[in-house]
Amino acid sequence: MDTKEEWKAYLERFMKAYNELPDLASMLDPIAPLIFQYEITDKPEMSYWQFIDHGKMDWGIGIYSGPDVPKIIHKTDFDTIKKVNSGESDPIQATMAGTYVVDGDVSKLMACAPLLPLNAKAHEKAIQQ
Repeated sequence: MDTKEEWKAYLERFMKAYNELPDLASMLDPIAPLIFQYEITDKPEMSYWQFIDHGKMDWGIGIYSGPDVPKIIHKTDFDTIKKVNSGESDPIQATMAGTYVVDGDVSKLMACAPLLPLNAKAHEKAIQQ
């Protein structure tokens, strides 16, 4: 996943797998609507966003430019975001290590904590496809 095309293809599979997880919809309702903007510091072309809506997530490459909703900005390098998506690391560990910076509504962020274990599940499905 070193090119933008490979990364985009992975994210398509990752988000499809995420949306197919049986527990996802019920976990999203309490935090929707919310944007996670992932700003990849060493490879800005790999930056992407996730739109948490009622019952599903949408996503896109680049900087989010849709309707104004609460936003949590995640800034990290490409290697770290790959580890977070795979479940090898989580944003809390990476923040403590100084490789991940999160800015936004802390109460919304804490409400998203139950989603963290789903990253590894979606990643496993995405790499199998």
